[in-house]
Amino acid sequence: MKKNINNLFVLRKCKLLDALKKLNDTAKGILLVVDEKNRLVGTITDGDIRRALLKEIPLYESIDKVVHFDPIYINSTATRDEIKDLFIRKAVKQIPVVDNDGVVLDLISINDILIPEGKENPVVIMAGGLGTRLKDLTKEIPKPMLKVGEEPILYHIINNFKQYGYNRMLISVNYKAEIIENYFQDGQAYNVKIDYIREKKRLGTAGGIRLAKDYLNSPFFVTNGDIFTNLNVENMMKFHLENKFDMTLGVRDYSLQIPYGVIETEDKIIKDIKEKPEVNCLINAGVYCMNPEVINYIPENKYFEITDLMNVCIKEGLKLGSYNIKEYWMDIGRVEDYNKVNRDLNNNNINIGDKND
Repeated sequence: MKKNINNLFVLRKCKLLDALKKLNDTAKGILLVVDEKNRLVGTITDGDIRRALLKEIPLYESIDKVVHFDPIYINSTATRDEIKDLFIRKAVKQIPVVDNDGVVLDLISINDILIPEGKENPVVIMAGGLGTRLKDLTKEIPKPMLKVGEEPILYHIINNFKQYGYNRMLISVNYKAEIIENYFQDGQAYNVKIDYIREKKRLGTAGGIRLAKDYLNSPFFVTNGDIFTNLNVENMMKFHLENKFDMTLGVRDYSLQIPYGVIETEDKIIKDIKEKPEVNCLINAGVYCMNPEVINYIPENKYFEITDLMNVCIKEGLKLGSYNIKEYWMDIGRVEDYNKVNRDLNNNNINIGDKND
């Protein structure tokens, strides 16, 4: 999964205050000091900044006083075993990767090495919503952190993908983002790799995907952060690829009984009366497979819903498919739905942690 590391670059003339702001915005704990050609000069960490503040070094001073000018790095030709050995010997959490000219190409974390490779398809989890329909339940915490059983909804989403080998997670956050980030951090404790996509303003269910563009160079999943399901995601991705869809929408059978007699007329003459008929339809289940090219149809820095994206794709002639979800599924958007999921779990009506055929 390609990383956008340009936002981690700073020049030597950068001030401590600016470096502090960038460390806060990127939340990686490290900045890469480079020259005008992006060749590695040194590194600076949030710990370096803290120590500078304790020494009462003014924030308007250059970062020169705290930069490590002899940084640990590794060449892009290094093997996975060589990288792992360097992590162990140097006891560091992140190592820059450079080419033969010293130009920075990547930043590898220890999580990248210790966590199994997994499948190449990333999982984008939209976890930035306000959860207003859940009222008091989401006043203090974001909706994806509400517990189902003993773990947050978000944990169950991550765990379901992980069991099928999808362990590269991109979590789009906005409302009370720090709660999610502090809980899951980089994902190492859950045997997955997590990067965070920060929405500075609410961008809707599709707008946040655009922010993740630099990470998405293979077919990927998108799921709402309030969906509880034991969906066989491997089968869904296989369906998407075999049918060569540009975008596959997970759908769900839904029945609604109209509580009245329905009158059918023609020229004001009654032709039929159906007493409390049942209407059957397919609904959007909030889980998708997409090809990277679809992202180009999402406008930058604009509120854009996933339904807007689907309508644009249809208009542009892209191939959209539907995948019927037969497994347990619940959109935890209302208090009654949230309570039902917990009842079902307590009554052992949901199998979690086991693959479904």
